[in-house]
Amino acid sequence: MLKISFSEIPTEEKWILEGRLTDPWLRELRTSWKRNHRTGKERACIVDLREITFVDKSGERFLRAMVRQGAQCIASGIYIKDILENLTTKGKGSALNRFGGFFLAAVVATFAVRFGAECLATGVYIKHGLEQLITKGKRSVLNRLAGFFFAAAMAVFALLIGGTSAKAQNTAVAGSVPRGPATDQVVQLTLRDAVNAALRYNLGAIEGGENAQIARGQRLLALSNLLPQVSAGASENVEQVNFATFGLSGLKLQGIPTVVGPFGYISVDGSISQTLFSFESIQRFRSARTAEQAAQLSYQDILDVVTLTVGNAYLQIIEADSRIKAQEAQVQNARALYDRAVDQVQAGTAPRIEATRTEVQLHTEEYNLSIARNNFEVAKLALGRAIGLPLGQQFELADALPYSDIAPLTTGEALDIAYKARSDLRSALDSQKSAAQTLSAAKGERYPTVAVNGDYGDIGPTFGRSHGDFTFQAGIRVPLFTGGRIKGDITQAEAALRQRKAEAENLRGQVDYDVRTAFLNLNAAKEQVAVAKQNVELANESLTRSKDRFTSGVTDSVEVVQAEQALASANDQYITSLYNHNFSKLSLARALGVARTNYEQYLGAK
Repeated sequence: MLKISFSEIPTEEKWILEGRLTDPWLRELRTSWKRNHRTGKERACIVDLREITFVDKSGERFLRAMVRQGAQCIASGIYIKDILENLTTKGKGSALNRFGGFFLAAVVATFAVRFGAECLATGVYIKHGLEQLITKGKRSVLNRLAGFFFAAAMAVFALLIGGTSAKAQNTAVAGSVPRGPATDQVVQLTLRDAVNAALRYNLGAIEGGENAQIARGQRLLALSNLLPQVSAGASENVEQVNFATFGLSGLKLQGIPTVVGPFGYISVDGSISQTLFSFESIQRFRSARTAEQAAQLSYQDILDVVTLTVGNAYLQIIEADSRIKAQEAQVQNARALYDRAVDQVQAGTAPRIEATRTEVQLHTEEYNLSIARNNFEVAKLALGRAIGLPLGQQFELADALPYSDIAPLTTGEALDIAYKARSDLRSALDSQKSAAQTLSAAKGERYPTVAVNGDYGDIGPTFGRSHGDFTFQAGIRVPLFTGGRIKGDITQAEAALRQRKAEAENLRGQVDYDVRTAFLNLNAAKEQVAVAKQNVELANESLTRSKDRFTSGVTDSVEVVQAEQALASANDQYITSLYNHNFSKLSLARALGVARTNYEQYLGAK
């Protein structure tokens, strides 16, 4: 059911939509929109969606068309706001324009990088694309030109993805690596089982763990520059020398043969080299070590995000199941009303229109039940996809997660917890520290470097007729003129440090925003639950009275049908408010940085 209210003044038109924005009701909305909507710069168009309880795919498409035609949508609640955000973040313009703009940006980025612009990026693919731009090719002109533009396209594409890191991260945490084959049994899946499986098989968690390992490998590489390099070897050699190839063919006249050999010898050797002092290598090792700690904290933050994603998917299944049960009750009510109307028509106490009205209502509720069941199955597939269930594995939820409150916290206490526990903030601070150490290493390139190396070998025709030889070298190297290389490294490191500082401060502000927003959403959801519960009670009471009036012949079936629609709307609001309340609690745990460790406490799970 969708209620459409339209009003207008010379400078504004206002649409108020209430109910479900689904396919059977969109035809009337489209007709009304085409008839009443007027486009103009001086005429505002306001679309109030605060009473919308559900939007299907066709509803999303029509909302997108309304926004493109200048509509300003007003919404409340996480569900509708999320839909609107997804609509507004879609790319604007035709595919051809976006494609042309992409390659224009590729060319601009290419020349900017090749002529000295500084690009800072994280991730293997982004760094690889930039390295291909910076590194000069040693192939033919045609190959270098093709590789030049291909690297440009790949780098810009990677940067576009990196620029929307949140969206890319959400894409990663929605996927997983399926584990093993499916079984014939129906798995009873608890929230704890779902989260534990996601922490192990979710794609975001796997990639985060591997990124931490990559950082560990970079630390080991930096450490190797400070440790001794020892090698040993053994060889047996057989040679034949033709002196004529060296211009010594005249030796034959003096009794020396032109060709000598074959002759052989054996050798055993060992070598060692050690950098005694290099301030640059010391600081680069410290920077790599701090970067490893930042990568590990980033991995912990991804696990929090995975927990939030899986918890949300679990809550969506519970919400969809509740909608099915509520809709089944609506179908039963509509069927009972239809049967009663048919009996009255056959008895001659009611006109045929009563049976027609109730039959239409019955088919409408059956249609809504079909949609609810489909949404339930899709939500199950999304959860199975996020936690890495075997493909085709059937499961049922074992936790109901009823309504429950949490121990109240003040905003100050919550912020203190978040500043200490949020892994992403701690990771940003470590990245800032690592950038400072990298700057110190760049400045350390001006300092002298002290190193020693030596080798010892034993060589001869045989081991019994061999003799040892060795070399030892110690020296100091001082950079005098490097053509501006050190200055360039310092400039880049200073810019990177300023970026890391700005990112850390921005993230500190984001933590404050997340905590305060979570508190606002939680308080609003709590109030919505109380109001929606009262609405359900009133709607049930109204429906009971309408049925009694219809049975007594005081009124017709229209009043009963309207009462059933009011009850369906109240049930939808109550189910949505319960979902919003639970999701707000889980979002608060994420804002505090304790989602992975305390999600059961915040959701009231046993």
